[in-house]
Amino acid sequence: MFAEPGLHKEFDEVAIHRKLAAGTEMMRVGDPITHVPIVQEGSLRILAQDSEGRERYLYHIMPGETCASSLTCCVSKRESGVRAIVEEDADLLLIPVRYVDSWMAYPEWRKYVNEQQAQRYQEILEAFEVVAFRKLDEQLWAYLTKRSQATGTHRLNITHQDIADELGSPREVITRLLQQLRVRGLVELGRGYVELHPTAIKA
Repeated sequence: MFAEPGLHKEFDEVAIHRKLAAGTEMMRVGDPITHVPIVQEGSLRILAQDSEGRERYLYHIMPGETCASSLTCCVSKRESGVRAIVEEDADLLLIPVRYVDSWMAYPEWRKYVNEQQAQRYQEILEAFEVVAFRKLDEQLWAYLTKRSQATGTHRLNITHQDIADELGSPREVITRLLQQLRVRGLVELGRGYVELHPTAIKA
């Protein structure tokens, strides 16, 4: 995925190919960072976690992208501050952390890392804006549409409790808000799934 000859050669020599099934917990808060993942196919969902174990959805990592948190933690030799879950079956390239810093000598790698960190910073700001300034029903809809876009499907195999855990809300509140979305014609609800109407996502 890199054109610079030296970087391309080293990348091919050290990158570890890994396939992970949807739902796999790839990283937990407190895990040591040994490799930085680059997504080739599929997607990863990144969650923040507070000291009491409560989680909050942050962003998705899509094909061609990597985890900026992993990049930052490995350079500063810190443990993972996020939880990473495979959103849909993922094809990954794992880069041993020792190369992250040494490859900064390559302009193409340096540009890639800087762009990834800038993108994630913007997404974290957007996530903060959603939490701080939007009503919970807007947070819920933003969460559902992002997961739909990340998986490429309108049907999300998630429970009301799953959503409540990742939005930091009581399940009863999420159930009530989902029912409101259903009445508005934005979603269909079933046992263990939420299906978004295609026209609603485009709107």
